[in-house]
Amino acid sequence: MNIALIGYGKTGKEIECAAREQRHTIAALFTSSQPLPDAPSEFFRSTAIDCFIDFSAPEAVRHNIATAAALHLPIVVGTTGWQTHFEEFIAPIKKENGALLYGSNFSVGAQMFLRIVARASRLFNLFPEYDIAVHETHHRQKKDIPSGTALTIAKKILSHVQRKKRITVAGDFSPLQKDDLLISSSRVGSVFGTHRVLFNSPFDEVELIHQAHNRKGFACGALLAAEWLQTKTGIYRFEDVISEKINSQQQELSIHH
Repeated sequence: MNIALIGYGKTGKEIECAAREQRHTIAALFTSSQPLPDAPSEFFRSTAIDCFIDFSAPEAVRHNIATAAALHLPIVVGTTGWQTHFEEFIAPIKKENGALLYGSNFSVGAQMFLRIVARASRLFNLFPEYDIAVHETHHRQKKDIPSGTALTIAKKILSHVQRKKRITVAGDFSPLQKDDLLISSSRVGSVFGTHRVLFNSPFDEVELIHQAHNRKGFACGALLAAEWLQTKTGIYRFEDVISEKINSQQQELSIHH
């Protein structure tokens, strides 16, 4: 693929390295000091691009998506913190019948973790003596709190645990109600990302943990998403990539058995 990479922070640099390892080409690189030009730009008439990968900043996402839509090129958005304007931002993709894939976490392991959390939540829904909480830890430079992944985890739990009705973010020190699902956060050092789900009862507790060792997992996931999106139109999440792969494997196994 010829990739236009938007954002050259720590994850952007990791994507560049992983892309070259996988024999992709970084055809263009855009940063805050050299932002993505408008769609009519001469640059796009003279540069072959197969896909945009955006790990920039929330304030840049609207323009980046609109530009990709106008050029009829797929875009993978790994930037977080823009989804409060989701419908407004994705409108150009719908209008132009384009392709957009977004996610709060592009780690394959994190996607497996979400499925494990969903399964565990369905099981613990049967036992009301277990309370549930989510905690996430990231590096000190992370801009959004709680993390997008923590919010995704919490929403998964809410969808499977009937006694939990709302997400409460630590910082409001009023007493928790039984139907509150607490998300707490830590910002320390250079932690890549750790997410924990605790199921606690008066008798025992079960803790599920996903810990990222580096940013390469996010980079490889973004490239996997970009490859997958090449033949698609519409709006997708990274979990759709994983679901398709799992379903394909299950169908293959059922055929052989």
